[in-house]
Amino acid sequence: MNDLKLNCAIISPSEESAKSFSSELSKSLSIGTIEQLHDYPSAEALTRLLRLSPMEMLLLDCADFPRAMEIIDAVRLQSPGTEIVAICDEDVKILARLMRTGVRDYIPVNGQIENAREILASVIERLRDNPQPPRSGGNIIAFLPSKPGSGASTIAANTAFIVSSSKAKRRVLLADFDRDAPMQAFLNCLHPEHFLQEAFANAHHMDGDIWSRIISHSGDLDILPCDANGAIYRESDRAKRLLEFFRRAYDMTLIDLPGPLDSCSMDVLLDANRVYLTCTQELASVHIALRKAERLRSMGLGRELRVLLNRYASGHVMTAERVADLVGLPVEVTIPNSYRLANASAEKGCRVDPSTPLGRSYTKLAELFLNERIEIPRKRNKFLEFFYQPFVKQQSAPA
Repeated sequence: MNDLKLNCAIISPSEESAKSFSSELSKSLSIGTIEQLHDYPSAEALTRLLRLSPMEMLLLDCADFPRAMEIIDAVRLQSPGTEIVAICDEDVKILARLMRTGVRDYIPVNGQIENAREILASVIERLRDNPQPPRSGGNIIAFLPSKPGSGASTIAANTAFIVSSSKAKRRVLLADFDRDAPMQAFLNCLHPEHFLQEAFANAHHMDGDIWSRIISHSGDLDILPCDANGAIYRESDRAKRLLEFFRRAYDMTLIDLPGPLDSCSMDVLLDANRVYLTCTQELASVHIALRKAERLRSMGLGRELRVLLNRYASGHVMTAERVADLVGLPVEVTIPNSYRLANASAEKGCRVDPSTPLGRSYTKLAELFLNERIEIPRKRNKFLEFFYQPFVKQQSAPA
């Protein structure tokens, strides 16, 4: 049995007409959500609708034909797999123009409801028989600290802001998943009333309206802060639904993870396009990074993993090359040791000066996100025999 649920939107200035078609569609077990718009949306509102509430079917009232044609062109460009059903007069010129845009089905204005029901059933059957492939969506980039205090949150905050402010005009989300030490509200001078926990609670029916009430902003950057006093839903399905929404709504999502590899963090890591394991040159930090890297590789992660070496001092014995050898992962970027500058910027609620060495390193990382990258060849772990301690499986049942 095919359990595919089809999402539908109805755009019609006639509220009565929209309700009538919505009632007919809701009778089908194949229809999921039905969104009604009683006015022709602006280009910006339509883009938001297509990003946050993707649809398989659109019923479009062509009472204002020029405006309807603009909407058809926009949908064809942004969501080419959407089936469009026109509601229009049986005029040869109108039907000819609709056919040239690829609209194959129409419902005559003031036609018999039985005919409309037959047309809608035919479109639903066609969509079920030929489902559209899932959209790949935006990238998810995870920042995982080797241990608390490694600076992953500060790197994520500054890099996300640079990417969102770039000329590339990417739609960027910075999500704080660290319930034990949530820093993104502080680092971005926010005083939010809504948090990650609310997004988890609404994950199964998240849409544009709910999201607009939850999300916070800093310039062009959308931020989902976390509340230290609120428990995160542990159901894996909620995390996956939320990640699907992130991919659909944003070109790039940067997720600030806690240190422990809990079930929620693992859902993010397994779904991420790139995982940045953030450590310092401190021996304990590198050692924990090694152990986490081994665990993640054992779970199937490999090509996605990179190291960010934070608070880097060029004269330190633990060079970037040695860290890469020890951890068994390439060091993508070294972040210079400018703790005072980073801390002062955070206290003032401003971004690190991009002309400083620290600011330039954040910019370099942001540019890597924005551009195609050449894979960095892995090095053999020449120093592992001096450093490696294997994981020991817990014999007792998990708490």
